Amino acid sequence: MTNPPLQPGRDHAVGAADAADMTRRHRAFERGAIAGTTGAASGLTIDATSGAVAGARPADEGSLGGMFSKKAVLSLLSRADAQYLRYYHARDASGKRTIVLVAADASGNDLLDGGAQTLDNHWPCPPYCPPEASALRG
Repeated sequence: MTNPPLQPGRDHAVGAADAADMTRRHRAFERGAIAGTTGAASGLTIDATSGAVAGARPADEGSLGGMFSKKAVLSLLSRADAQYLRYYHARDASGKRTIVLVAADASGNDLLDGGAQTLDNHWPCPPYCPPEASALRG
């Protein structure tokens, strides 16, 4: 299978309102509701405005996101041949969800040669969620 060509000039920007909608849908999905609807799955109801899910279970550790330090990310990308930052959804040894970050070259290949660095050990949300209200966290 051939990968589609990379688009080096691609604009990755997403407006804050769109990003808030996307994370709201993910939270609803994680809590057992049908994402992006005001209907319900398993008797749950999603408020179309706030994204709140009535009757939902609490979010699992790390199911909403995570955080890496600037120092660690910049170190990962400090290789001269690093052009991209790739993430992989993963599970740790205990089965908890996590994300692994790796630098990628101009062709999109993971840079794993010569003792290359990858990142995990992030601060998962929850419990390490923004202490102040955030449209992305809900």
